[in-house]
Amino acid sequence: MNSMNTPFIIDAHEDLAYESLYGKFDYTISVADNRKYYSGPEDFQCTIGWPELQKGRIGIVFGTVFMSPPNDHVSTQKNRETTYVTHDDFHAAVCAQLDFYDRLQDEHPGQFKRILKRADYDEVVKGWTEHPENENPVGLFTLMEGCEYLRSFDDLALYYERGIRMIGPVWAGGRWCAGTKSRDFKDALTDDGRNLLRKMAESGFVLDVSHMKNHSAMDALNYYEGIAAASHANCNALLGDFPIERHFNDETIKMLIEHDGVMGVVPFNFFLSDKWTNGPKTPRETVTLNTLADHIDHICQLAGHSRTAAIGTDFDGGFGYPEIPLEMNDISDLPKLAGVLEKRGYSPEDIENIFHKNWQRILEGVLK
Repeated sequence: MNSMNTPFIIDAHEDLAYESLYGKFDYTISVADNRKYYSGPEDFQCTIGWPELQKGRIGIVFGTVFMSPPNDHVSTQKNRETTYVTHDDFHAAVCAQLDFYDRLQDEHPGQFKRILKRADYDEVVKGWTEHPENENPVGLFTLMEGCEYLRSFDDLALYYERGIRMIGPVWAGGRWCAGTKSRDFKDALTDDGRNLLRKMAESGFVLDVSHMKNHSAMDALNYYEGIAAASHANCNALLGDFPIERHFNDETIKMLIEHDGVMGVVPFNFFLSDKWTNGPKTPRETVTLNTLADHIDHICQLAGHSRTAAIGTDFDGGFGYPEIPLEMNDISDLPKLAGVLEKRGYSPEDIENIFHKNWQRILEGVLK
């Protein structure tokens, strides 16, 4: 498939607000220009820029509202827009990041468009499907990643009004259930966690089970009465003895399938292969787009169809180039995955499901 014939892509996880407000990257310019001015770690070079989003046909992005929690080392940086210590700090940072997405649209209307309602979504999709030869605004659907310091359930209505339509209750974990960094904590939902999920379902949010430990994710999927998905997670079965409980066992994935949910795979080498180490440099040939396709195929084989597997890159969410598959320099290379899947026997309809139609089902279910 050439780039013009490749379906547009929905990427269900990009920390645009966090990385921009933290002062790392400007996503309205090119990857090359971002790398030119970036002075951070060598293995955290930018992988997203406006020209690359266009070249890669990234039509819709789930832009996150994410802040480093008090017990995370990053929070010591005391950037009020990207960290918090108190519940009021958390609320202020949420509002600051939502303001960022408003500014991104208002100051760059030809580049980005927030998706707040069904009409916004329809407009974005029409551009990418009917005029693929044009530059089209990237749609921004807003996802909250972690809400342990939510002040009150009453704030959910405010966040909904400001455009958040999907919530991942945990990142580190704690208040609602066990998350990636939980220690000696009950795996199942707490009473507060069940109350949160009930309020979310009543308000019409999508539940994101990413970062939940497996037992917590299964409990949440059993309990939640609304739409559920995993914006960015991979398959434990392909990761050997992974050092933390960050990804999903087959039992959890099967529950997500039964929920008619969607699971976005993450093209981060450490999350793709136990042969990749985050210390001494591993040869980049160790992890390729075929490795990423292995995770997609594993989900599809468990499901017996292609309605569950999708993309959630988490690019610039804690890693960057060169810690992505060999064939990729930045997000514009993501369409190369189509050729890899095609060689494995995936039909054009399957590839469209994985690239955008599965996430479209979720979006069309939640947007009014």
